[in-house]
Amino acid sequence: MRVSEEQTKKLLEYDGAIRLKQLAMTFALNRFKTKYAANPSEDVVAAYTKELNTFLDKYESIMKDDYEWIVSL
Repeated sequence: MRVSEEQTKKLLEYDGAIRLKQLAMTFALNRFKTKYAANPSEDVVAAYTKELNTFLDKYESIMKDDYEWIVSL
């Protein structure tokens, strides 16, 4: 399970209802959306992509539904 920077950018710019099941992922998304709103740079996108992929790798067994939602954006 890997998320590209393009998918991350879509996630950061998404303004619809968030459908993540893991609370920790929701907190991380909110934190990075705030950072991205203040500084919509490629560095922020790259940092969140790295953190998101690390999280997905570590918790792959419980992140399947969230991953599928993210890549569907």
